[in-house]
Parts: sequence; C-alpha cells; structure tokens
Amino acid sequence: MGGYYRANGTVVRDLASDKASDEADEPIYVETDVAFASLNERTHARIRHQETLRQANIEAILAIASGLLGQKVTAKSVDSDWANIFFDYAQNVSSSPMQSLWARALLCELKRPHSISKRSLNFLYHCDAWEITAFKKVSNYAFIGHNGHPFVFRANNSLTKEDDIFSELRLLSHCVNAGMIARDPSELLVGYEFYYRKTRHSVSHDFTAPGQGVGFYTQAFTKTGSDLLKIIGGLDSIPSSNLQRRVVWEYLSDFIDIEAATANSNKSSTLKESIAG
Repeated sequence: MGGYYRANGTVVRDLASDKASDEADEPIYVETDVAFASLNERTHARIRHQETLRQANIEAILAIASGLLGQKVTAKSVDSDWANIFFDYAQNVSSSPMQSLWARALLCELKRPHSISKRSLNFLYHCDAWEITAFKKVSNYAFIGHNGHPFVFRANNSLTKEDDIFSELRLLSHCVNAGMIARDPSELLVGYEFYYRKTRHSVSHDFTAPGQGVGFYTQAFTKTGSDLLKIIGGLDSIPSSNLQRRVVWEYLSDFIDIEAATANSNKSSTLKESIAG
C-alpha cells in the first residue's frame, strides 16, 4: 500500500508506489500527516499499528511465562487448536495484571496439557480485573473436594440469607451468575470426602448412616471456576485463605465429626490438591 504508520501521527508514503509498475522509480518516501493520508494509507497505518501492539502483547506474555516456567520444569506439547485460540485472545491483552494471568494459563497448559479448557480461555478474555478480585475473595473460603475440584461450605442454600460460615454472599452471587460457581448448593452428606491442609478428611456423624445430610451444604466451583483458580496460582496464592478456611473448619467441627483419612487412603492427597494449586 506504499506507506506505514509512525507513532508521531504521520504516515510515510512511497510516492513511486502510486505509479504503474513499469513506471516505478527508486522509492521516494515522503512523510505525510495522517489527516492528509489516503484511505488506503490510513487503513494500512491502523492495521500496522494494531499488529505491532498485538505482537508486543504476545511477546510480553511469553516472557512472563518463560520466567515462571524455569529450567526444572519440562514443557509438554500443547494442542494446536488450543494454542490458536490462546494467541487469538492473548494478542489483545495489554494490561500487566491480565498478561500475568494469561502467562499462567499458558504455564498450566504447558505443564499439564488439557488442564485449561478452551471455554475457560474465552471466559478469561471477557473477564474484568475486578471480577478476578471478587473471585479471589470467594476462593478465600475454598476447600478441595475428593474429585480435585474446589468448593465452599455453606450453612444454608440461599444467596440472600445470612450465612454463618460464608460472608461474601454478594460476591458469591456474582460468581454464580458469571458461571464460576455452581448455582445450586448440594447437601453435605455423611461420608463426603475433602482435603484440608493436604490431608484427606471425611464427614462422619454419630448414629447417622452414610449418605444422610448433616445440616450443611457445599457449593462447587464450575470447570471454569476450577480452571481460573489454577490460573491465579491455586489456594497457596491467596495467603488469607488459610485463615478463612481455619475459621470455617473450627465452626464445622463444633457441629459435625470430621475424621482424617488413614495413611493408606491419604496417598493421593498431594495430587488432588495440586489440581487447584
């Protein structure tokens, strides 16, 4: 198109490129203000500027990911379709905090392919920074279930009634509506297994048969929410969550029996907790 954009608001034109190919001489570059550039030149300037910014965004994210990966971790092959979608989104991410999250998403996938879904990438792309903050506050209360996915304990199954063991109801409601947390809590049953401080525990209750409710609830993270927790670094990345979980643990312990698993049944606890950090 015979021109390119400069950051000072001008377009550099090659006058010779406007001639027929057999009449073209050596390039003659003339700097022209954008206001006087042709439609083609303005289009070319916009595209060039946009692609330059996108390349800078990609390189910034890759630099962060490279620094996080380190030399001791072996990167595994990433699905090409996943990679295409990742870079289609990542090229438009320019803020430093969000670039860090995208770098962590790539890191998760490099370490364990198929751990971050393409749907979760779509969610992250449309997620605002304040939503990440809200999600972290909800995750303060999170435990890891026997299936490796996070959840929060609830004293009731309502998003409007005061909850004795979960105070962030407004933020929880947003996370539910956004698709990070399951909409409906499940009744906490005798025999339910979860992890606390990397140890496997199960809910028990005197004179209550397995499968019976104990008066509390669990509200699970969705796949998107579970992926997002991995991306932000897991529970270990939220120091205040240790305090909040201990408060919940002590409250529950006053009403129900929670038994630690035996050594043999606890062998997989480290693996399960590593799924969410």
